Amino acid sequence: SLNIGAIAILPEGWKLAPKDRLPKSLKKEMKGLSWSAYSKEKPYILVAGPVPGEMYEKMILPILAPDPAKDDKVEFGKETFYFGGNRGRGQVYPEGNKSNNNQFFAEADGTIKAIDGLKVTIQKKDGTTLEQTVLPGADLVVTVGEEVRKDEPITTNPNVGGFGQAEKEVILQDMN
Repeated sequence: SLNIGAIAILPEGWKLAPKDRLPKSLKKEMKGLSWSAYSKEKPYILVAGPVPGEMYEKMILPILAPDPAKDDKVEFGKETFYFGGNRGRGQVYPEGNKSNNNQFFAEADGTIKAIDGLKVTIQKKDGTTLEQTVLPGADLVVTVGEEVRKDEPITTNPNVGGFGQAEKEVILQDMN
């Protein structure tokens, strides 16, 4: 299962609703999902996750609108909210080092002679062997006795998922 995470950037003055103000029905619908402020300096930037994607098909964000009567920086009107979500796995290194987010390819032409956990042994045409280590995250797609060509995939591609973002507008209205 792939993990998911999210970020929400609210207009200044809007904030995460405290848990003690949430109705039981909303807490149940949230399934224990926890949002937190990105920092004390910017409590209007909220993050959640990583959490299991199978359990959280939607991520509910309980927020409190500011009261313009109590905060002179806040006015009634249209406000923009920014949301981002990611789904995926693994670590990508800026230096390009292999990680559990990489697909692995045969380093030589030959026959798969042995598979021991994450070590794949390829016997080359000249009879020498090459031991290749793959990292956890991907599944092997080769079996002992199978012929492989250099640069042919020997694992699945674990780099699935992606990132999405959206902007939504909300109108803060005076109900009086």
